[in-house]
Amino acid sequence: MRRERRQWQPGDLRCCSCDANLVVTRQADTVTAGAAILPGVPGAVCERCLPLVEGLAVQDLKAAAAATMLCEAPFEARTEPAVQFFLDLYGWQPDVIAGGAMRLHADGRPAAAYRLLDGAMAAAPAGFYQVERAALLLLDGETGKAHDQLLATGPDDHPCWHLHRGTLAYSVGRADAACEHWRLQTEARPDQVAGWQTLAYYLLFQAGDVAAAADLLERATALFPDHPELGQWLAEARARLADSPERGA
Repeated sequence: MRRERRQWQPGDLRCCSCDANLVVTRQADTVTAGAAILPGVPGAVCERCLPLVEGLAVQDLKAAAAATMLCEAPFEARTEPAVQFFLDLYGWQPDVIAGGAMRLHADGRPAAAYRLLDGAMAAAPAGFYQVERAALLLLDGETGKAHDQLLATGPDDHPCWHLHRGTLAYSVGRADAACEHWRLQTEARPDQVAGWQTLAYYLLFQAGDVAAAADLLERATALFPDHPELGQWLAEARARLADSPERGA
């Protein structure tokens, strides 16, 4: 029988087939558990049960891949057990916790998402989780609470701090301030595609500054050549510039 534990407290990892205890090996950004990890279940299996497994199984799983799965992948398990598995696997790993909270919120479990982040704040880095909490508050329309959370933190607390500050500014009608924060996001973390996406979308589809959007998208697609959305937006920006009266004159 599984030992009872408080929700979201990391616990032991067990084989999802025979319930045997598994040894977890954690490296800098990669985790190995038992004989294999089953991302879609999600779960892990021991060597004895591995031959019985159908579907995708990987031996090592990077934290970034786990965070992406938590945000996007279909799970055979309900959301809460799926998030709990990754928590058992990684402990208080910031990107994984953030992905779990976002997935819980997206699946209609906002209270559970906030509980997860509140629990994570007891472990460092607390500022990171405060920013993640502010991002969810913005999605819920709680701009005042999000403002308080963000102003209690700074750019050093989270790689996407300027992104969320920009979203907050935009939500209260300060488009110029929002645009500046999104620009700062692309400068501070050019490896984060979200900043480029957000600023490009604003320039092209909301501000109507097609020339600035095209310039930004030229740089963004050079950094992320396989990102389909950026490529589509660049093609649209180029088409609009080609059809503009100034270009035709």
